[in-house]
Amino acid sequence: MEFVSQTGLFFFPLLLCSILATFISIERYFSLRKSVIFPNGFLNEVLSGKVNIENYSQASLAGRLLEFFHDNCHAKDEKMLKAFVQLEIGRLERGLFILEVITGIAPLIGLLGTVFGLTSVFGTFSPELEFSDPGSFVSGIALALNTTILGLLIAIPSLAMHSFFHRRIDIISQQIELSIESLLFKERVK
Repeated sequence: MEFVSQTGLFFFPLLLCSILATFISIERYFSLRKSVIFPNGFLNEVLSGKVNIENYSQASLAGRLLEFFHDNCHAKDEKMLKAFVQLEIGRLERGLFILEVITGIAPLIGLLGTVFGLTSVFGTFSPELEFSDPGSFVSGIALALNTTILGLLIAIPSLAMHSFFHRRIDIISQQIELSIESLLFKERVK
């Protein structure tokens, strides 16, 4: 509890950043699972040309892709396919911008706490006595260091999760393109 009290009013925005980063990371982790995006066997079925649309739910990206491809008369149009892919990529990236913002803002809030703490430390100096209040000096240094530590403790995992999810979305994007090319090839061969 002493650590929290030594971060002062900067604790609350950093706590909010931490809660948001944790929530988004957990939500995106469950939303980007392979079983939710492309259930087992989907890519193999698409590549072999033996895919059954009834086997895939609308809740999965595979189901939405198959429904769009089979029910939309414009699905073979390249622009429509690109628009569909962009829509799905946007759905996959939902909330990641908040992780990106937290990655940038948490260290800045920590830095602001550092500057605030150091300002209060140097405000305690007295030309005659050197220190007018040693307690203020210690609490100012504690504020400076603790807010910096807390800001970095939030930003580093947020950056790692943001990078992890972007890499996962890149792989899913490549799988979408492969699926579409395979479905288009199947239609051309007919």
